[in-house]
Amino acid sequence: MPLYGLFGEHTVESCPLYNEKSRSTVLIISERIDEVAKRHGVRFLGMYHSALEHTFVWVADAEDAHRLQRFAMDLDIASFNALKIVPLGTFNDLVEACKRLESSKPR
Repeated sequence: MPLYGLFGEHTVESCPLYNEKSRSTVLIISERIDEVAKRHGVRFLGMYHSALEHTFVWVADAEDAHRLQRFAMDLDIASFNALKIVPLGTFNDLVEACKRLESSKPR
């Protein structure tokens, strides 16, 4: 399946560490995330947060970006985060693409 990064960002005011409503939402999300991910065909490979930057990136396998979008809306993570879904590749994919480009250059 294709690999995607789900990048999120929120304000200091809506940060779950400081905002009761957001904190409650995060705790509800933590209880529902596996079930909602399964329902939308999303599998997470990593979930990383930067508390002081008020950002996060979750790396996921999904059939397409729309599944990830529906997942985020269903889970309610979009209620206090601006989200961006970005297709990702591996470093090895980049190296192989560079090798193909180099081998196709006229000599």
